[in-house]
Amino acid sequence: MAEIQSGGTHSPLPPQPQLFQLEPIDVAEPWQHELVECFISFSTLSAGKSQIELHETLQQKASESMHSHGELVNGLVYGILTVPAEGNTYLRHLNIVSRDGFAHAISRLKLLATAHRFARVRPEVRLQLFWLLSELVKVSAHGMDQVVLALTRQVRSGDVTQGNVKLCWLMVRFAQANYVWLSTFPVLVATTVYMLGRVALDHSRIPDLRAAECELATRLLRERFHECCMIGRDLVRMLQDVARIPEFHDLWQDMLQRPQSLSPLFAGIEQLLRTPTPPMFLANRITYEMESRLRFILENLPATSYSRNLMWFVQRCLSTPESESLFSDLIRYIIGVFHPSNVVLASNVVPRYVFLGGLLRFIRSPVVAANAKLALFYDWLFYDPKSDTIMNIEPGVLIIAQSVDKYTFMTASFIEFLAYESDAYSPELAPAIRGSIGLAMQDAVEKGVIPSIMPIYEHPRIEVDIRQNLYYLFPQLVPPVLEPVPSEASADDAEPAKNDDAMLLDPTDMLPPAAVDSELAPEPLKPAVELPLPKAAPQPARTVSAAPKTSIALDPVSRMFQEEFGMSDIALASEGPTDADNTNGISDTTAKGGALEDVVLVASAEPLPEISVEQALEDTSLWLFGSTLQTFVDSVAAAEPDVKQIGGSVKEIVDMFAQSEASISAITRILASIFSDSLDMEDAETNAELAAAGESSDGLEHDLLHYILTAAADYAHTTDMTNSTRRVLQLLVQLTETKVDVGFCWLLYSVVNAGKPAQYARYVEQYAEGTLQAALVRDLGVLQEQFPGLFYTVLPQIYAAFPDAFPGCRGIVKSVVALIDQPQVYRLGALIARGQLQLFGHRQAAITAIIGMTLESDAFEQVCFWQLLNAEVSGDEMRVASIAHCLLLEKELDPASNSEAATGLLTLLKATLPTPSLLNPLFMYAAATEDSDAGVDFSGNVLTAWLRTSKAALLNALSEVAPSALSTGVVKSVVSRWLERYSQQLDEKDRYEIQQALVPKSAAPVIEVPDLSGVERSSEHRPVTRSQKAKENNERKHRISNSQPISRQQSHQETPKRRKQTGNTSDSNDSSSDVPMTRGRRRRNGRSLTAGDDNQSYQSSPILSSVSSSD
Repeated sequence: MAEIQSGGTHSPLPPQPQLFQLEPIDVAEPWQHELVECFISFSTLSAGKSQIELHETLQQKASESMHSHGELVNGLVYGILTVPAEGNTYLRHLNIVSRDGFAHAISRLKLLATAHRFARVRPEVRLQLFWLLSELVKVSAHGMDQVVLALTRQVRSGDVTQGNVKLCWLMVRFAQANYVWLSTFPVLVATTVYMLGRVALDHSRIPDLRAAECELATRLLRERFHECCMIGRDLVRMLQDVARIPEFHDLWQDMLQRPQSLSPLFAGIEQLLRTPTPPMFLANRITYEMESRLRFILENLPATSYSRNLMWFVQRCLSTPESESLFSDLIRYIIGVFHPSNVVLASNVVPRYVFLGGLLRFIRSPVVAANAKLALFYDWLFYDPKSDTIMNIEPGVLIIAQSVDKYTFMTASFIEFLAYESDAYSPELAPAIRGSIGLAMQDAVEKGVIPSIMPIYEHPRIEVDIRQNLYYLFPQLVPPVLEPVPSEASADDAEPAKNDDAMLLDPTDMLPPAAVDSELAPEPLKPAVELPLPKAAPQPARTVSAAPKTSIALDPVSRMFQEEFGMSDIALASEGPTDADNTNGISDTTAKGGALEDVVLVASAEPLPEISVEQALEDTSLWLFGSTLQTFVDSVAAAEPDVKQIGGSVKEIVDMFAQSEASISAITRILASIFSDSLDMEDAETNAELAAAGESSDGLEHDLLHYILTAAADYAHTTDMTNSTRRVLQLLVQLTETKVDVGFCWLLYSVVNAGKPAQYARYVEQYAEGTLQAALVRDLGVLQEQFPGLFYTVLPQIYAAFPDAFPGCRGIVKSVVALIDQPQVYRLGALIARGQLQLFGHRQAAITAIIGMTLESDAFEQVCFWQLLNAEVSGDEMRVASIAHCLLLEKELDPASNSEAATGLLTLLKATLPTPSLLNPLFMYAAATEDSDAGVDFSGNVLTAWLRTSKAALLNALSEVAPSALSTGVVKSVVSRWLERYSQQLDEKDRYEIQQALVPKSAAPVIEVPDLSGVERSSEHRPVTRSQKAKENNERKHRISNSQPISRQQSHQETPKRRKQTGNTSDSNDSSSDVPMTRGRRRRNGRSLTAGDDNQSYQSSPILSSVSSSD
């Protein structure tokens, strides 16, 4: 290694930079190679010199020019970073040669500090970097603050890996050692405080590091509070999150109760809340690599194909539980930093609100979900058109407006959140907050973000309480609500939630207490003061609508945006066969032409009436339950609920419901409210992984839904459909209608866990309309969206349970390829090859519909789709022919714009033996695209591949397709163009045999076959003009129409005579005159010809057929 660094001549390759831990395939940036080359030059220059000589040489070299000076500095900086043992020596040399106050050296360090690959910096290089920074601070080098600012951004939030923890330690120790220097840069002080406050949340298991971070942050806040105030309102959000940490608690109380103790100019918390956060602080919590990836998606990718890049981003940056704190920082960056230009806004690039919706679906923790909502709408609470920008509220406005039609419950959820926070965030500032929220929406309407909020207000699926909230928030934009407020609402619902210590409630107060981590929950702002809400703004009662108000963690939020751009995976369902022997509940379409229609599930019962939990508990049909239901509801709402005990209550409730005539609507409302408020599905994937590892079921954790599924399974396993079984399954159906997650959970429980697919089939039978296939499409789609890894794991088991529902189903295929990666493609391809999975089936209409669906998908999805299709249908002549007919004739394939489909079809055709059924679409496609070269090029590629791999089969197929329904002129024209275009790839022998294969057997003259070795290209084989071709084709058609072709029966009757004539002809000819003819004769004479030879794969030679016909 030392030899490579010093530029030894023994290595044939240029020395590689040693700053980063790179893989062999990684390419270093040019500036790294420049540093290496300069270091090699410096090593050569200093070799064999004494200290005095080297000193004089360096002085002379540095004084020659600024270019020479820069090369010396580059080499010395690289040596300091990569050779720690010589660091002091190289630093002395750097002091000698520097002519610009270390400006050039600091510029090299800034390149390293802002590198996208900084996380892969070698540990020794990182240590040397901070040592060099400390030494440069001692000499007061100008520009050092910019390097340290860049390094604060490289400290990743939500990352507790060893490398990031060490970087945090280095940053803290550097700031502590150079505290006086740090205090002289206001921006650096504020940035350091914001960075330390955000990452301190992640280090709860590293107490020493957290204590050091908190001590440094609080010291800076108390001593330099005026500089920290430039952070603005996000300083309050940061301190609210860490206020429960002991080191921050006293500071937080001083800010709330004694603000001037921190700074004489600090008037109170409202002063910070009214100050917008500058973008540089919001960007500080996103590394340079993350920013680059985000900007690529938001500036380049269309809304129809961004989801895969988002998945890769989440897998790389948000795949660990600790990284969940990064969601809020990402949302704040997208809202407050990335403001797209007018060009991007007018294009089809994915809008910010669509990307945010896709990002929200990956949140699983209720606490993180609530904090994400607050990050999304934080600027609304204190919006001022004079100081805030409309771009900060535009994503929230569009999320509310664009989801109202298809996902009304999401719009209702966001409006309820705004109404709640307007009063609960800080009751003392509630009127001002409501005014700011109303001003934000009014400004959005006036500036054209949306034309009006009346479509939301008047939407038929918007409930009365949501309209009341709209009027409460935006009285200047909507009329008052005429419907009276339900009298059943309790007095507690009309007042804000209370907290013993606080007046400002954190957003997690809307969640069950058990869902809130006592340490991570944000600290309230002010001491509690009883300020009841005005009567004009009642709090919504606890209601459960047909589309429940669930947490972000449980709802695939991005579905509402994906479906907006034609990307929904849920509602797409294909059909199966409708034969009389179909017993799997798979319907088919009998429309003419094989057109396919989508099948959807329709519940057998009418939609449940809109009632609150309190109304459901008062239902007279529930008298049998006594106080069981009320106790159950209260136990779920307890501060620390016992999930196992509540699970036992769930089973008891289900048993009582199954044996009674209790109202299904009332029970559904009660259970749905519990699940929508407190259901946490994180255990689904975790338990699957534990089970795969062989863990016992006793050690698995379960949520409340598990217990209702277990209770339902006790009734669904019976073979007889009793009244109790029917009632329990109908309860699951109604829960599915109010919360779609129940469906895919029941699929996993019954098929994967219990191994009893009949239970799932009985559940589907409770729907009035729809099929097993439609139910699988819906539930597998939800599973794929929420748990993609689990989806691909259990897919073979679900196929084994329902093998007739998968083949030809567009919805299932769409879910399979939506987020698939290459390892999964290989795994599924192997299952398909072994016959353990089938996706496409044998129905031509279904395959055609699936192919048409995928043509508009992104390139990677199409490549994966064709790999799976190839694994299933390769070598199947009939299915390959139908695919070729679909793409070439129906879809009029353009290889330039659909290169993935063209490549996939080419691979399929090449792997299948040529037959007339495969040649027909190729010839028709080439003839239809005669004006362009696309058809001839594609057909020529396929024919050339067949000629090299299956020559005999190709010639035989050509001899049969020539006199078929296709006109001989079309076939010959296409073949002639092929031979002319690919003349260099074909020899004279191939050209001759292809031309003879096209001669009709009924009109072929006797041909004297010449010696091919001496054949010269005659005028007969030279290209002719189009008019000559047309004339020859007309003459050929006239001659064929006047001839009397020999029937197949006559041909077989004359076989002995032909054979005899052929033999005589062979004897009369010179044996050396025609090698191909002799070979064909030997193969033909090697077996007997019977009437059954029509079904044989080998056909008679086209040349011999022509001779026999003439005889």
